[in-house]
Amino acid sequence: MDKIDALELIKGTWDKDNLSLEDKIIKISDAFYSVGLDIATTSNYIKATPAEFYAFLSLSNLDEDIIRMISEAKPPKTAWPLLASGNDDEIKKALSALSSSHSLKNETVSEFIFQQMIEVAGETPEQQIAQLTGGELFYLANKAKNFSVTEKDIKYLNSFAGQKKRGKVLSDKQISVLMDILNRLASNNVIQRDSIDGDQELCDKVLDALGK
Repeated sequence: MDKIDALELIKGTWDKDNLSLEDKIIKISDAFYSVGLDIATTSNYIKATPAEFYAFLSLSNLDEDIIRMISEAKPPKTAWPLLASGNDDEIKKALSALSSSHSLKNETVSEFIFQQMIEVAGETPEQQIAQLTGGELFYLANKAKNFSVTEKDIKYLNSFAGQKKRGKVLSDKQISVLMDILNRLASNNVIQRDSIDGDQELCDKVLDALGK
């Protein structure tokens, strides 16, 4: 089989509505890797986005039993990247909860799956820091004024606090900057264990997220 044949096989398989996701994953990934195709060419040929096709291919790296479970659950394409990034326990927990859930409460299937996987994996430091409220960040900014903290860090803290207060979700880059600032606050004892300033709960919350 040459690349043209492989592309034809992949397109024909991709377009078959009566074929299970499991069968599609096996047949398409076998054809794709056997002749050394690339994501851009193949996704364009089958009229899929590169991100969508990459997520689909990533599912082929999972164990056969997990692929079968995903196929039976019939999750939307938007959930493929999440499932492909999880370990067996996380995926099983998400799919089991999805199959037993009769309705989703103001959330998409992808959001539901993400929350289920997080319950198994635990939240990342970035996710924990992202949950700090505007009020908590304002408090830390005001407290930092009494320590050896740069005006720039205090200004950033107040800016992030204001954005959180207005309901804005901080970007990944902003979360990274915030984590750097909080690490410096910890180094300068603005945030410390056994704080005597009546803010021990907040200090512990931040230090736990930072892994300190």
